[in-house]
Amino acid sequence: MQIAPLLSLLVGVLFSPACAKKTTLTNAYTSNHEIIASQTITPSSRVLDSLFDQPWQWLYGKYAVSYSDGDRKLSVKLSLKCTKDSAANALISFASIPFINSFITKDSILYLNKQDRCYNRLPLESLKELLGVELSLSNLQELFLGMPVSYSASSLKESPNQQLDTLIFVQQDSALTVFYTYVMSMSKIVQQHMVLADGRNMTVSYLAWNEGAIDVPSSILITITDRGKESLLKLVIDKYELNLPHQILVEIPEDYENCP
Repeated sequence: MQIAPLLSLLVGVLFSPACAKKTTLTNAYTSNHEIIASQTITPSSRVLDSLFDQPWQWLYGKYAVSYSDGDRKLSVKLSLKCTKDSAANALISFASIPFINSFITKDSILYLNKQDRCYNRLPLESLKELLGVELSLSNLQELFLGMPVSYSASSLKESPNQQLDTLIFVQQDSALTVFYTYVMSMSKIVQQHMVLADGRNMTVSYLAWNEGAIDVPSSILITITDRGKESLLKLVIDKYELNLPHQILVEIPEDYENCP
């Protein structure tokens, strides 16, 4: 088995579940992602502030992950340890056998291929080639926390829409446009849609939530579209601990060589 785009995405899986384990299912929301006469920032735009400022520091979690594209389908298990804005350790298992162990920081990814007994170190920017979107470590955390990605209250605009109980906010620069779909009755973002200037895009849909002191997604569907090709990645929480410190360390065995 070779390292696929799935694995490079999984090492960026950085999100924090809530303390309680009550789950609420939500309907899928769709929006017309067009930049149309966006209004200047309004008081309603401030609803994103509280989401962006959710407090968390440590996470340990186990997740069931399913991936599919035009060529293959794959199911794996992900064991994740991470600390806010600093580092994460992701262990990926296939058929109950550990396959990839990885360590991600603000600027690099170290992964160990346990099957082939080799390792490699990549810049974090290499995720852009696989995701179609350039994301920092903090952006990845925001994405999987259900927080607005690349959020800046000063540049946020509200876009008109015809859906009751729904607000759509837009944030745009020369390289990236992000649409946030926010449902007022839930006080949550249910979808984030990111579009690059070259047309590549990624949509993150939040299908279910953990409710507690901090409400965060428990089921996430990520759709990546690049030149007409679509990849789907779904993550569902099996078990987690929040704000209990864990050692985050990956050691390279002496007999491991560089992966080809």
